[in-house]
Amino acid sequence: MSSFKERLEKAHAELQAQGVWLSNYKPPMFSLLRMLGIKVPPPYYIGFHLNAIIAFWYFALIIFLVMYFGILGSSDTFQTAMDKALLWGFVYGMGMAVFYTIRRRKLSLSDWSSL
Repeated sequence: MSSFKERLEKAHAELQAQGVWLSNYKPPMFSLLRMLGIKVPPPYYIGFHLNAIIAFWYFALIIFLVMYFGILGSSDTFQTAMDKALLWGFVYGMGMAVFYTIRRRKLSLSDWSSL
């Protein structure tokens, strides 16, 4: 059985060999989770639900901060910013989960357990 680091290197090599962009197989949120000690495989190797959850929280947090603190102009109330963050976080999370699921099948990637 391979260690997490060895599997991660093999997964990155497989994705790179398939021509997947670095920003797609090593998104900033996943790098941040790994820096925090959470051993999460690249998004192509995890399930639909976990991809949706990670993308949801990542995007919802950013949208909330942008809307609440008015980084793009006018600021929203706490409730309005929260509502927008939940809505757009859900849309983004589902979209990214669908994207990674379709691309994984299209590229015929190995299972994480077999790396």
